[in-house]
Amino acid sequence: MVARLFNRQVKDLGLTRTQWQVLYLLYINGEQTQTSIADTLMMAKPPLGKVVDRLESAGWIARHQDTSDRRAKMVRLTDKIDPMLKPLEDLVGDIGSAATRGMSAKEAKEFYRLLKLVHANLLSEN
Repeated sequence: MVARLFNRQVKDLGLTRTQWQVLYLLYINGEQTQTSIADTLMMAKPPLGKVVDRLESAGWIARHQDTSDRRAKMVRLTDKIDPMLKPLEDLVGDIGSAATRGMSAKEAKEFYRLLKLVHANLLSEN
């Protein structure tokens, strides 16, 4: 249900949900390897590579060789994404508000804490 709402709103920005996730992850955490992005999003590397290819073709991200590991590609946002950052932040806020509607601030905080725990548990299984 949240995914449908999210997909509808992200589509208005000209993005898929996965593209948005990659962009938002880079916005929050800064430059990182494609492997790190794949691990965080719990995605296989080949499909993520295709998403990154599309984002790079659009000019929203750039890739370069990791100086400490020649096998790794570093991914970063470009300045072209700047006009989209505010709409992306608003989208996160809107989805968060919809997901926690009817919860007290304390309940919402606990909800997000539990989601982070579930995510960490699932990441540790990979």
